[in-house]
Amino acid sequence: MSLVRRLTQLNMSVMAASMILVFTLTTILLWFVVRDRHAETAQLNLAQLSHNIVPMLVFDDVDTAERELALVGAQKDVLFIALRKNNKSVFSEYSAPSFIPPAEIYQQNIEQPNIVYSGVKMMLYHPVTFKGQVEGDLIMVIDLTNMLYWFVRLILMLAILIGVLFTVSALLLSQVQRTALRPLLSLSELAQKVSKEHDFQLRAKVVRNDEIGILTRSFNELLKRVDISQAELRQQLEQEQLQGLQLKQMVKTDPLTNLPNRLALNAMLKEITKESSESTPLSCLMFIDLDNFKFVNDNFGHDAGDETLIEVGNRIGAIIRSDDLLCRLGGDEFALLLPNIESTDNAERLAERIVTSINRPIVIKDTIMPIGISIGLAYTPLDTCSPMELLNCADDAMYEAKRAGKNNFQVYNKKASA
Repeated sequence: MSLVRRLTQLNMSVMAASMILVFTLTTILLWFVVRDRHAETAQLNLAQLSHNIVPMLVFDDVDTAERELALVGAQKDVLFIALRKNNKSVFSEYSAPSFIPPAEIYQQNIEQPNIVYSGVKMMLYHPVTFKGQVEGDLIMVIDLTNMLYWFVRLILMLAILIGVLFTVSALLLSQVQRTALRPLLSLSELAQKVSKEHDFQLRAKVVRNDEIGILTRSFNELLKRVDISQAELRQQLEQEQLQGLQLKQMVKTDPLTNLPNRLALNAMLKEITKESSESTPLSCLMFIDLDNFKFVNDNFGHDAGDETLIEVGNRIGAIIRSDDLLCRLGGDEFALLLPNIESTDNAERLAERIVTSINRPIVIKDTIMPIGISIGLAYTPLDTCSPMELLNCADDAMYEAKRAGKNNFQVYNKKASA
């Protein structure tokens, strides 16, 4: 966080806390003022109604009293109004359709004007007197919901105004502080850029010869030394990385065919069997062995044998998926790992295609190499979930293909192996 932002946040936090406190107290005070003002107006209206309705109560004119109460009840916020006699019996009353007067509204002993608040409702009580004698009382219930909505809108407008003023103040305060701390900000921005881009050739501009200028020159000298050290370290790491990649490639690659070797197969087998134990996807391992390869080496030479192995790897590699792993295990042995296959039929059709592909004439130095191919198939998790057992199962199936006349494929059979 920048120094300007930190200072601005600290200042604005104090300002915001003060404004929120003032706003909250003002809102509470204003609500009570508005509510009490509304209550005073309602009490005056009720007092006037008490003066107007006393003849109707004295002369027992119920019809006129009901019309007078209905006229008052037609006002927007009036929910209920009742006129009672001295004996607390209801002489006349008006109630809005949506309002049911509770029983406790009649339990007040009215000797002087009184106001009771209940949620968003205000209940007013006023005695009705004639020549100094109390003849009865008036009860009025007013809904404060509309006044509350008006008050909320007023508060929202006030909050928006305060928010705008707060934002403008924050911008002005940030600009003033940024101007005062511009040299430090430039140095901070350069440090962030160097950290992000790792470009230690950048330099800060010395704008004045004070403490900040001394700090800037020291920072530039530090960048210069780091740049030299980084260049030397980068060159050394590149050399070591290149050597490591070459060594890693050599360790897991067959030098003759450039196919992955047994180490790469073992690593992939561990991943496949681990996944198999968790989510049981179907995978297949083919153990491949060339038929009559010793005859090729003995009669046509090892060079012809090597070229034959390369051609076999190229032919198989041309018909498998990009996710499949073809490895040379050594000599004339290959392994083909098929992860996540849909069914065993897919693997067996591929094995048949491989046999057909290798049976096409392999011509080395104008001579057809008399070789065939035997393939053994094993599945995980159907046959086993162990990497070594899976390899042994595929090897057993390959020997079954040899015993079946060579130049074919066989699927591992637990009963036959037992």
